[in-house]
Amino acid sequence: MGRSVRQEGQKSGLRGRPGSGALRWSAVSAAAIRHPIERIEVRIQVGDDRMAATDDPIFFGLRGAAGREFRLQLARRVGLRRSSDTHFVLAPAADANVAHAELNDPTEPPLCAAAVESCYVRKDSEPIPNVRGLGEMDDRIQIVRVEVAVHAAGLANARRFVREGPFWLGLVSGAVLEVPAVAADA
Repeated sequence: MGRSVRQEGQKSGLRGRPGSGALRWSAVSAAAIRHPIERIEVRIQVGDDRMAATDDPIFFGLRGAAGREFRLQLARRVGLRRSSDTHFVLAPAADANVAHAELNDPTEPPLCAAAVESCYVRKDSEPIPNVRGLGEMDDRIQIVRVEVAVHAAGLANARRFVREGPFWLGLVSGAVLEVPAVAADA
């Protein structure tokens, strides 16, 4: 007979009662990660062209064995405005500036900074896009620059990822922008 959800959770290092929302990673799992991520800072500069801003959801993701995606939405404001320079902090709730910090915490479950190969920014659409009736050209954002700093225990410096633009993200131009690692000696 197959394993129960509880047995699978215990095998992977999760502790708690399934369905209770109380599943947490054990200290054993966290100890197995050499450089656990403590905080991720994402800076997005939006262009100043007409219709460069968006109210649509923007996501940030890590590629590699530590792959995971996070919602980039400031707790006090919605959307990315034209000509803005917005700084997002993904961290435990006390240090984060994003909405729903407890769900966008890169420390739970622990992720290894060394396992991050690259990053990306992804634009999604609201359930009913193009409410102004301007068509697919209205469903986009212009990103001029993305900078990412991944801070981890045991690393003297943050791992950095940068991409310069301008790039359009949207229905007519693609929804994902890859952000490569910066060479360690740069």
